Amino acid sequence: MKPSVPFIVVEDRQNKTLALCRESGVLAGEQLLVLSRTDAGPAYERFCTSYVHLSSNSAEFEKICFRRYFLLAEFLDQNPNVHEFVLIDSDVLLFRGAGAHIARLVGSADFSGSIEQPTIAWNPCQISPHVSFWTANGLRSFVAYVLDNYAAPAGRDKLRKIAARFAARGVRGGVSDMTLLYLWAHTTGNGAPINRVLDGTVIDHNINRMQNLLPREFKLRGGAKRIVYNDGNAWLTTEAGKMTRVVALHFQGRAKMVMPYALRGHMRTVAVVTYALQIVRHGKNYVFRAVTVWRRMADLCGIAPASSEK
Repeated sequence: MKPSVPFIVVEDRQNKTLALCRESGVLAGEQLLVLSRTDAGPAYERFCTSYVHLSSNSAEFEKICFRRYFLLAEFLDQNPNVHEFVLIDSDVLLFRGAGAHIARLVGSADFSGSIEQPTIAWNPCQISPHVSFWTANGLRSFVAYVLDNYAAPAGRDKLRKIAARFAARGVRGGVSDMTLLYLWAHTTGNGAPINRVLDGTVIDHNINRMQNLLPREFKLRGGAKRIVYNDGNAWLTTEAGKMTRVVALHFQGRAKMVMPYALRGHMRTVAVVTYALQIVRHGKNYVFRAVTVWRRMADLCGIAPASSEK
C-alpha cells in the first residue's frame, strides 16, 4: 500500500456527517474521494433480483449497503490505475497517520476489515467495512462471491441458518453485507482485522463500546470510549491504563450527532450525549427482545393474531 492510496466514501447524501468526514480527511492529510452515484449497473440489478431479506433492518437499507461494492467495482473499471484503496463510512473521523498505519497493517492482503473478537457463546459472523483496506482484485472477488451466494440455493440456505441464530437469541441484526464479508474473508484468507493494535496505534471499531477487537479493551467515559487529545493526536486508554493512539473513530448509529464535538476536542460533551444515547439504545434492545420472546411463545402456543374483521 502506497502513502497516496485514496480513502473512498460511497455516499450520495450531502449532509453534515459527510462534511465532517471530509474535514477530518483534510486535517489528517489524507486523499478523500466521495462516490455519489446511485446507478450501480446491471450486476447490482442481478443482485437485487436474487436478494433474500434476512435482517431486522429494512430491505431498502440492506440493499443500499450492498450497492456500494457494485459502485466501487464500476469505479475501478473506469479507473484502472487504482489498484488499492481504503473504504470508509461517512460516520468516520480520520486523524494523522491513518494511511501509514494501515499500510503497516495490511501487508499483501487483498482485504482487511474491522471485527469484534467473537466469544465462545456467540459469533455474529460479521466484519465491518467502515474502515477497510481493499485491492481491486479483492473487491471484484467479493462482488462475485455475493452474486454467487444469493443466486445459489446452498448459499441462501447458509445465510438463513445465520439469520436463525440471531432470531433464536432475540438479537437485532441478521444477514447483511457484513455477514458476506465475514464468510468471504475467511474463505479467501483475508480475515486479519484492521482494528488490531500495532505499535501503539489502533482503528476504532465502534466508539459506543469498550470492546474494540478484544473484550473490554478500552476505557469508557460516559457512553463512548474515553478520548484524550494531545499534540494534535487522539488517544484511547486501555483497561491497564496504557495510552493508545487512535487514527480513525467510528461514530456508529446515533453517535453521529457527537462527531462535531469530537473533531473539535469537546470530549465532555461527547461523554454526556453518548451516555444518554446508550440509555435509549438499551431500552430499545430490551423491547425488541421482549417482543421476540412473546412472538416465539405465541407460535408455540398456537396463538393467532387478533382478526380485524367485525
